[in-house]
Amino acid sequence: MSCPRTQHLLKEYFSDELSMITKEKIEAHVAACEYCRAELSDILGAKKVLEGWQQQKVPHWDRGSELFRREYGKTDQHLTFWEKIRWQLMPTTASLLMLLLFLFNIQLSSDQDGFTVSFGPSAVSTFYLENELQILDEMQAAELEGAIRELEVRQDSQNMELLQAVIYQNQQDTLTSLERIYNLFEEQRLRDLEDMRIGYQQLMDSDYETLRSLRQLAQFVSYQEQGF
Repeated sequence: MSCPRTQHLLKEYFSDELSMITKEKIEAHVAACEYCRAELSDILGAKKVLEGWQQQKVPHWDRGSELFRREYGKTDQHLTFWEKIRWQLMPTTASLLMLLLFLFNIQLSSDQDGFTVSFGPSAVSTFYLENELQILDEMQAAELEGAIRELEVRQDSQNMELLQAVIYQNQQDTLTSLERIYNLFEEQRLRDLEDMRIGYQQLMDSDYETLRSLRQLAQFVSYQEQGF
């Protein structure tokens, strides 16, 4: 049966701050508890094995020579320097070749006449980007027009409701009351127009920043393709 104090006592036993009194108490418990005594014995045995280990260098493996021997079946021939590094240079050479293909934008195509190698950018990406920009401009214009119409309808409805309420409440008033009604209506109309102008300006600024960023992106892509 396991002991619930095993983990705590063993942790304290190997602590650097262990006092003599605590150590004697732990040793007394270990001497009386068979499970704790077995766990401590296992830990001390593992510690002794680890202390007996010695650090050794990892053996060197000449991968190039080994591959050469496997390929040609030669085990007693001394290899030259270039023969040793030939296999090690193959991945680097392949990486450089892929980099050159990317930098010069080399395109390989195959048809009935054979393979075709072309250099330079393709016009498909530019045409596609310009088409997408045009579609986005049309969508933004349609959304902006719809938002303006909705805002105008909302403002007209609010103004009409306000006017009806004011007229209903002051239908028995004198000319002074009518002038006050007109002033209230005019102030409300001016505030509504100012709110509509601010909202329209914010919407236009946001759309302008979006379109300008997209046009800059298109110019940057076109410049990159023309540069290569």
